[in-house]
Amino acid sequence: MKVVVYTKNIIENIEKAQSFINVPISLMFKDFYEDIYGHIADKINNKIFGLHLKDSICYSIGKATKDNSGAVVTSFTDVWQYLNINGIACQGIHNFYIPINACDDREGLSCYEASKLANEIRMISSSHIYGLITSGCLNENHPSEKELYRIWKSLRDNIESISLGGSFWLGQETKIPEFISDVRIGEYMLFGTIPYCDYEVRKGLNGIEIETRVIGIYPERNQLILDCGYSMVDLDKCQISDCTNLKFVDSSSEYSIMECDHVSDYCIGDVVTFVPNYKSLVKLRYAEHEYR
Repeated sequence: MKVVVYTKNIIENIEKAQSFINVPISLMFKDFYEDIYGHIADKINNKIFGLHLKDSICYSIGKATKDNSGAVVTSFTDVWQYLNINGIACQGIHNFYIPINACDDREGLSCYEASKLANEIRMISSSHIYGLITSGCLNENHPSEKELYRIWKSLRDNIESISLGGSFWLGQETKIPEFISDVRIGEYMLFGTIPYCDYEVRKGLNGIEIETRVIGIYPERNQLILDCGYSMVDLDKCQISDCTNLKFVDSSSEYSIMECDHVSDYCIGDVVTFVPNYKSLVKLRYAEHEYR
């Protein structure tokens, strides 16, 4: 099996996403798919959120390094650490993103705690400080337009703007408020899909497929064996892209069993393709990749 990445589709998705909203699009490259960035970097000009990518904004609390241009912080201890990277004061990171709890109950702070932290940063540094809101990753809970304005009103004295994520926001029909600096996307960039949104006209192109090969055919039990097991990907969570007559049965570490009413239609070596879901990319990072 191997992962096929269609870079042209990914770039088209980024351009299409920008056409939906009135603020800049930023791109999220989680560490388990950040290799894709090197294959499209010369064709994009967006702000980047990444873990190991040089000059990116580190999205993971406590993991930023001197190579990052910004960091997500939830405490003054985090801030002090980044202002003094390698023990050299004022030579570290000076772009801080404070996560705000906006209906998702994740790592975000309350508006009171966020404002307090932002004020503490301003008292000792001339750093740039932003709010950070994420929606649509765990569930469809999200702040209303009225709630966004309330959050901004409570923070605007201490922060410059708010970064809004993720791809979920591409499906909202309301205009993005002017205090939003950017909308961060990941899923839409890769798959052209918008979480919790069935607005078909806004969907983009799929940018990632899994190619598996038939290595076993068992007519007596109407089953095929594919060269892809759970050590690489959870096929039961992936969508079969090139046919509808296969049904997932089970997986071992190396192989997957598919049920098929017409196994005579297949031969050893035939390719069966799947579209992975976003979370499947965590395992696929270890698979062979081909960029087209």
